[in-house]
Amino acid sequence: MIKHFHVIECDSTQDLVKEQLQQETESRILVSCENQTAGRGRGQNKWQALPGTICFSMNIAPHKVMSYTALELSVIIAMFFESKGRTIKLKWPNDLWDVQERKCGGILVQGSQNHLIAGLGLNLYSEDDQYGGIFSEPFDIDKKNWARELADYIHQNRFQETSALRREWLKRCGHLNQMVRVTEGEKVVEGIFQGLGDHGEAEICRDTRITRIFNGSLRLSSQA
Repeated sequence: MIKHFHVIECDSTQDLVKEQLQQETESRILVSCENQTAGRGRGQNKWQALPGTICFSMNIAPHKVMSYTALELSVIIAMFFESKGRTIKLKWPNDLWDVQERKCGGILVQGSQNHLIAGLGLNLYSEDDQYGGIFSEPFDIDKKNWARELADYIHQNRFQETSALRREWLKRCGHLNQMVRVTEGEKVVEGIFQGLGDHGEAEICRDTRITRIFNGSLRLSSQA
C-alpha cells in the first residue's frame, strides 16, 4: 500500500519523501505536487517545472544490479505511456525524449537513510520550444492522479532480470548506433553508442575500441 502525500507547492518532492521516511521507515511513500520550485537534476542541474509538468518522488527497492535502477524506471515509464498510445525514446543515462528527440522527462535516483528515492519530472505537454512533451497538445491535468497511476504502474512492473531490462532499454534508445559525445567534467569521449555494459555504463566505440563510461552528459554529435 502506498502512502500518498500531495502538496500544492514545495522546493523538492525528494526532500519531502526523506522527511516522511524518518517516521515511516517500512512504508511505500509517494509525494507529488502541483508546483515544484527547486527540483534537482543530475549533477548540479535543475529541473524546471512547466505548466504541463508532473513532479513526484517515491522510495523504491533497487534493481538487482543497483546501477540499473534509473534505467529500469525509464523503461517502465516508456511502457506506461505506450499503453496510452504515446512513444517515448530513452537517452542515456536517465533522460526521456519525445518523438522529436526533445527532452520531456528525467529521473534522479539517490540513496538516503538506507533507502533509494526516485525523483521523476515529466512534461505531459510543453508550451516551451526548448523542451519536449509526451502529448502534443495542452490539456487539463490532475497531477495527483497522474502521479499515483504512474507510481502504481512502476511498483507493479519491476524487472526481475537485467538481461531483459537491457533489451527493452535498447529497443527504445534514441541514439543506439549513432555518433555521440559524452562529457564528464573535463573528459570528452566521442564515438558510436553501441549499448549498455553490465553495470549500465555506456559502451562507446571509437576506432574499433570500446570505451565504457559510467557517468556523464550525452549529446548526439550532430547537436553538440
